[in-house]
Amino acid sequence: MKEKSEFITHDIWLASALTILLNSIPDYRVSNGKTLFVFPGDDKTYKAISDFNGGVAINAYEYSQAIKKQKFEILTRRGQK
Repeated sequence: MKEKSEFITHDIWLASALTILLNSIPDYRVSNGKTLFVFPGDDKTYKAISDFNGGVAINAYEYSQAIKKQKFEILTRRGQK
């Protein structure tokens, strides 16, 4: 069986952009008290990362709302191991 690949980041800004560009909510994982954002490790994800790093246009309102959502997710998981 092929193991499923993941892209894991703690970067809230990248995670928020990926949420918009991939139109999907990440899975969340807590490690050492830090919330990690987990996305599929496929070509679509890496293309979205490349686009984000290349300066793709993202709607400012959507981006700010995605950041707020990710901050909420971090705060709700605070103190978990």
